[in-house]
Amino acid sequence: MAERSSVFPFKEALAYCTRSIRVRFLRVLMIMISIVLGVAFMVWLLTWSHLVSVLGVSVGKEVQAYGLWVALLSLIICGIGIVNSTLMAVYERYGEIGTLKCLGAIDSHILKIFVLESFLLGLIGGVIGAFAGWGIAVLWCGMMAGFPPELEAATIQTLVYVGEAIAIAVLLAVAASAYPAYRAAKLNPADALRKVV
Repeated sequence: MAERSSVFPFKEALAYCTRSIRVRFLRVLMIMISIVLGVAFMVWLLTWSHLVSVLGVSVGKEVQAYGLWVALLSLIICGIGIVNSTLMAVYERYGEIGTLKCLGAIDSHILKIFVLESFLLGLIGGVIGAFAGWGIAVLWCGMMAGFPPELEAATIQTLVYVGEAIAIAVLLAVAASAYPAYRAAKLNPADALRKVV
């Protein structure tokens, strides 16, 4: 069966997603906290190890490798949390999805809603987490070393980690929500409305 052609403008999709985020604030907060913590830890670790090496403090390669593995593990756990929370959001929104489909929404519209929500959460959580981790690492190293002049130049170099972390957070949030979004898009409207408790 061919899908009906209809338009769901980006501006309307964005307004719908922001309204949905406000309505489901507690669930969004759970996702956001996992993104913020995972990204903050990763940026803190990268920034701290760079600044420590610039300041001449020797940190063993084993310690750095272990830290990177822990950061990677925290991002994987963050991704699993996003998948779980998004699956629960799909389940909670069966009635909404069924109603939208009955009103003319097609699979790509539902997919756009969930992916756009995840993009926004990844972006906001990534920005907060990246700058929090970067700020803590800079303050920590500065207090330990007495804020020497070479710290300023090294600190500016570490802003690259902030940009990378924001991109990773967005990519992680969108990738982790891809399966739940696809599952939501493929729901049959009658089945979705029947499952509403």
